[in-house]
Amino acid sequence: MNNIIRDHYNESLKTLIDIEKELPNIKKISDFLIAKINSGKKIFVYGNGGSFADSSHFVGELTATYSKKNRRPLPFILLSSNLAAITAWSNDFTYKDYVSRELDVFGSRGDVLILFSTSGGNIKKKQSLNLIKLANLSNKKNITVISLLGKGGGVLKKISSKSIVVNSNNTGSIQEMHKMIFHSICAYLDNHF
Repeated sequence: MNNIIRDHYNESLKTLIDIEKELPNIKKISDFLIAKINSGKKIFVYGNGGSFADSSHFVGELTATYSKKNRRPLPFILLSSNLAAITAWSNDFTYKDYVSRELDVFGSRGDVLILFSTSGGNIKKKQSLNLIKLANLSNKKNITVISLLGKGGGVLKKISSKSIVVNSNNTGSIQEMHKMIFHSICAYLDNHF
């Protein structure tokens, strides 16, 4: 039992040290988001499962407050938060289509989509097909796709404008690094608004 716990901590520590090389990229993404916010664009955020929870957490920090209590709310929008619509569409049609439908109606040219995915999507394995469809729609609508990924990046790495891939195959460690990344973005944005 102790080895399992130690292995998890060691894997997380290794990925934390490795992600340091992405700090310039995280700053570039943060500056890009600031420019988009200043030009009146919306930033949509989405992921599946634990990555949906991370997406919700990220959006909550930015529409409410992170550490700066008097900061204005920032235009981050969590996709697929309307459970009535998701369950209705999934029941009558297919789950993988709903989130694209939502972005299609609310997203505009010049907006941004941030995706969280530990796998990055895999068509053969039918992993994260909704995210792949969402990224493809975003590209057609000229919405910039930024992805926080793991496990090599999958399909999303290839179809995203910007991405950060955590060098791990461990879902928990990937999600922990995604939290580190989005919290650092929150801190940076807090300092600019």
